[in-house]
Amino acid sequence: MHQRGFTLVEIMVVLAIVMTIAAIAMPSYTENINRSKRAEAKAQLLEAAQYMQRFYSQNDSYAQNRAGNAVAIPDALARVPRSAASGSQNYNIGFATPAPTVATFILQAAPRAGGSMASDKCGTFTLTQAGQRGLAGNAAGTTADSCWK
Repeated sequence: MHQRGFTLVEIMVVLAIVMTIAAIAMPSYTENINRSKRAEAKAQLLEAAQYMQRFYSQNDSYAQNRAGNAVAIPDALARVPRSAASGSQNYNIGFATPAPTVATFILQAAPRAGGSMASDKCGTFTLTQAGQRGLAGNAAGTTADSCWK
């Protein structure tokens, strides 16, 4: 009678192949997920900049409206992703230092502390009223051009 089954050596070979494939695929998969989260943050940062341009066209100032109230980023634009419950977002969008003036602003999409993007190589994305794109807190060797692609 012939017994069927796998030997321990065959199982170990298959397990080694699967582990090798996983070791190669997981970092690539993780980077693709992070890239999509960065893309969402950049898109929403551009939407916030459009909001600021509309605010300026209505008030002749980036800093305050005609009644003297300071500008604020709407809640719908302040967290990425928009549908995320408070505290579970990947990025927070707001104003960088210095605060908006009559003629200038700097917006930032900062990774939320403790969030999945907190240690991302690109760090914080910045965008000015002139459309200048930059980074803050990025890893050494990481450029604004590579992260803003």
